Amino acid sequence: MAKLLRMKKIAYTGLGRNKLRTFLMMIGVVIGITALTLIISAGIGAQDRVMDRVKKFGLESMMVFAGGGREMGQPVSGGPVTTLTLRDAETIKREVRAVDEVAPFNRKGNSEIKYLGKSTTAAVFGITPSWAYVWDWDVRSGDFISEDDMDNLNRVCLIGPTVRKELFGNENPIGQQIRIGNVQFEIKGVMQPKGTSPGGGDMDNRVNIPLTTFMRRVANVDYIFGIKILLNSSGEMQQTAENISAILRERHTIAAGIPDDFRIVTPDEVTQFAEKVAGTFNIFFSLVAGIALIAGGVVVANIMLISVNERRREIGLRKAMGARSKDIKLQFLFEATAVTLAGGIIGIVLGGIGAQILKMITGMPVSISWEGIALGVVSSSLVGIIAGMQPASRAAKLQPVESLRS
Repeated sequence: MAKLLRMKKIAYTGLGRNKLRTFLMMIGVVIGITALTLIISAGIGAQDRVMDRVKKFGLESMMVFAGGGREMGQPVSGGPVTTLTLRDAETIKREVRAVDEVAPFNRKGNSEIKYLGKSTTAAVFGITPSWAYVWDWDVRSGDFISEDDMDNLNRVCLIGPTVRKELFGNENPIGQQIRIGNVQFEIKGVMQPKGTSPGGGDMDNRVNIPLTTFMRRVANVDYIFGIKILLNSSGEMQQTAENISAILRERHTIAAGIPDDFRIVTPDEVTQFAEKVAGTFNIFFSLVAGIALIAGGVVVANIMLISVNERRREIGLRKAMGARSKDIKLQFLFEATAVTLAGGIIGIVLGGIGAQILKMITGMPVSISWEGIALGVVSSSLVGIIAGMQPASRAAKLQPVESLRS
């Protein structure tokens, strides 16, 4: 142990005498580990966001969107999406045993909302009283939409926190009148804040009105945009999706071999899609970080080889004083590993700082974890050991007499 400590001291002394060379060896590793730390932080943050979005979606929920095709809620061709109706939602609830409740809805994006001399733009959703239960999303103040509002096509609405802030500030909006397009509505309640949607939008920038009022007084349509379905148990997810698909194909008279005119989305699909995107991102940038680390290792190896040539007399003198080839080899390995490990620690710190700056500037979620720190330390140490092997072996093979003559 005492001998190893002495070897380390000699190695650190050698590095201290050549600060510029030490810095040049270190810089490549610093860049690589900084990039690696940023990537791991962003990757773990993305995974956390995926799980948060899946929880918002509901682990025991699924969605049915009008229109077939690859994108949620989008048909194969252009034009209005008219393939889903209220009767579809009622049939699903009545005939599928595993279904607890359904919440059909419609929507209209970028609608102008006015209050006195103020105006804002928000999405308008037509919803039913079951929305609060199925989405676990009730009002923070006031009252929710009722069956009476549905039956009588009442012109009442629930506004999101963003709309409240834009139009009313600190004023109590309950009972006030707003205009959606050319139709006047009375504010019945303010929704609980929900934050960001699975698609990245502001879920609080919306106005909810009775679905029947939306269909008759606002949009004048007889179809809906989608249905959120709450199941009794997530264990029957796949079978329930197949049952719902069979019912809708029968109701829509879709012949065998013809594509669906609806799309069913389960939590598994949301998770798989998000993880696929995050995985592609992580693989690409991990390759970048790996290349930076390899480049750093090459720099370390080359500078160490130059150092061996410059320090031939020092090596020869140490061997003449009794140092073994093994001791010389350990000294140079210690030097290489110390440089890359120090670079790794600096890179981890810089990567953590960079991750926080990235979060502040872009809003991208980041998460500094012990896995990232451990990987940074191990990676930098391995780079040092691998890069130092050849220079250390060359130094160990030098003969004392020849080295002292050079």
